[in-house]
Amino acid sequence: MTTKPSGLTETTPSVEIDKQMSPTFTRKKPRVGVIVACLGEYDSKALRYAILRLNTAQSFVEYEIVYDVPEDHDFVARTRYGEVVQTSYIEQKAPSFEAEVVRRQSQPIRNKPQSPCDRYLALCNCELETGVYLLKPGNKLRTMMVGSWKTYFAPPSLLEFIVDMCIKQGIAEAFGGPRSHMPSRGCIFDYNEILENTRNGVLIGHVCEECTTYMAPRNPNWDEIKKLTGGRWLGDPSDPFSTYCELQRLGFKAFKASGVRDSFFQTLINTVHLQFVGKLAEYAALGAALAFGLQVDFKGFIKALGGG
Repeated sequence: MTTKPSGLTETTPSVEIDKQMSPTFTRKKPRVGVIVACLGEYDSKALRYAILRLNTAQSFVEYEIVYDVPEDHDFVARTRYGEVVQTSYIEQKAPSFEAEVVRRQSQPIRNKPQSPCDRYLALCNCELETGVYLLKPGNKLRTMMVGSWKTYFAPPSLLEFIVDMCIKQGIAEAFGGPRSHMPSRGCIFDYNEILENTRNGVLIGHVCEECTTYMAPRNPNWDEIKKLTGGRWLGDPSDPFSTYCELQRLGFKAFKASGVRDSFFQTLINTVHLQFVGKLAEYAALGAALAFGLQVDFKGFIKALGGG
């Protein structure tokens, strides 16, 4: 596998017993850290699971959820509540936010050195005034703005949009990606400024001839990349251990217009036993029949009294 040189090496503490038990570990995969602190209401356990599940679907990049971020930073405060934000503001605040994230990830834990990720993707619940949804405002940091998401964009769901972007960031970090192109071909590398326009690439998962020619010959993981596109990473719905079924157990229905979680009503329906729902329907029908019968009898009684 050909990867971009990352220069990441984790060394062990200088204690002799640790050297004997824990040999030096050299990373072979680039790491993509996904920051969810700016997602606000769109953050969910199903989304975090789906991102981390990508680690079992391919072998060329490693994804992780970055929890230790400065949540009191201005960048987080302005990007998590669905507001419209100026691009200049993001470009101004993002570098210091990135620097603090890298600093925290570089701090030793239990005397063991740590290393920052090769790339970060901050998922933000905001909208840029230009409508552009993806920026590179720092050295390692990319930001995906999902504040313009509307339920009528589905299918696919917002969760699938986000996971698709994580896949693209992983491909780009591991191998470098082809230049985004116009017009739209339903290719995962289409150039789309507006979030809604990425729909076909996510649904279809096509890799056009131009991008295939660029990537396939020098990429031993090409078959893995193709399996990650077009929702194939969800697996077989008939397999109870598939990602598809696990997401259902976490309260998310794939390919639903529900953001990254189900609505309260849908969650209620999913948790109530179908037989109970059937009984409620039976009782409702019985109640309606009784009401109708009483109404008919009451009209007959009025006629008998000469009131009709």
